[in-house]
Amino acid sequence: MNSQPDTSDSNNSGSQRTAIMLSAGYFGFYAHAGFMRAIEECGIDYTAIAGSSAGALVAALHASGVPAGEIIEMCLSARREEFWDRVGAVGLLKSLLRRGRGLTGLLRGERFEERIRRHLRVQTFAECRRALYITALNLTRGVEETFTTGSIADKVRASCAYPLLMAAKTIDGDEYWDGGFLSRVPFETMVERERPHQLIVHYLPMGDEDVLLGQREWAALRMMERALAISRKEIERHRLAALGELKNRLVWIEPAVPRISVRDLSTGRAAVEVAYEHAKAVLSSQFLVVSQSAPVKLEQAPD
Repeated sequence: MNSQPDTSDSNNSGSQRTAIMLSAGYFGFYAHAGFMRAIEECGIDYTAIAGSSAGALVAALHASGVPAGEIIEMCLSARREEFWDRVGAVGLLKSLLRRGRGLTGLLRGERFEERIRRHLRVQTFAECRRALYITALNLTRGVEETFTTGSIADKVRASCAYPLLMAAKTIDGDEYWDGGFLSRVPFETMVERERPHQLIVHYLPMGDEDVLLGQREWAALRMMERALAISRKEIERHRLAALGELKNRLVWIEPAVPRISVRDLSTGRAAVEVAYEHAKAVLSSQFLVVSQSAPVKLEQAPD
């Protein structure tokens, strides 16, 4: 696991430290961007932010200095052709001739990574204004890995490599897939190093759990997805239990946002607004809102 110096006793040692966790979530960039807008408007400063999959993208952009409004515009202006770099018929044919060897996703992921790199204010973890943690699944070593050093764009690309859709990302000889594969909220590394006083989790649940398996298209595949979802929830339950006293200072924000399909990104704007309004309501009841512009440090609001 990559590492960086423990920042918990740095310039924030005399104040209450707030950390943010943005969960994995299929095309959840929109909702997370709306949430970060609420964070800014409520004047909540944070010392560290962690992200997995879609959460990794928004966490990286904001930690690098990109304001929430710009992240929202980036998401809403995205067009499929800007990241849809398919392997193509030739690539598929070559893979079939090699019995599928080398093919880990229908998209190469190179356009996606380049788009991230262009929008980042800084290119490395060390340059970020706040501590940044990005999680991906290391398939080579068989572990969940949290990145805290080096370049950012390739780590976000690794965390967003959705199984079978986007090719696995190779970093230092290891193959990485989606950070949300095992759990949607991998916050242990950040909590251990930053020792925050307050943890705010923006969690995006799966949207079709109430649909009967037999009524879904490709029922066998949906059963596999459901089994994975059950496994993730069990892992999350244990992770939350391990928070100890911090669990009493956990703000869990779980909006019901519209589902976004890779074929249709038009519901993105609604996802931004729903997540923003929901987060603003929750955060306003939890924190003293003293600023509508630059974030400032806040104490938790009294009962």
